Amino acid sequence: MRKQKISSKLVDTRTLAIYELDQFIGYIHRVDPKLNIHQATLLAAFALHDLPQLLQINPELLLQFKQIATDIKRGRECDRAALTVHEVRLSSDDQ
Repeated sequence: MRKQKISSKLVDTRTLAIYELDQFIGYIHRVDPKLNIHQATLLAAFALHDLPQLLQINPELLLQFKQIATDIKRGRECDRAALTVHEVRLSSDDQ
């Protein structure tokens, strides 16, 4: 099996996704403090699994999601794309 080189931009965005997932797990734990970290992580996985269905049944949320995607594709800084995590800044400069 051949190893694929992963760009630093992809590494940065994956780092951001992991950071945001960790924040979401923390939020779940605050909503129900009786969950242990394993249970909160499992609930986060279920939430991610159901996210496409949630977007489909909520037209406003889907529209907002599509607008953010459009902004990202155009290289515009938007709140979601401009998040900074451990000195990792997403921008269109790395293209």
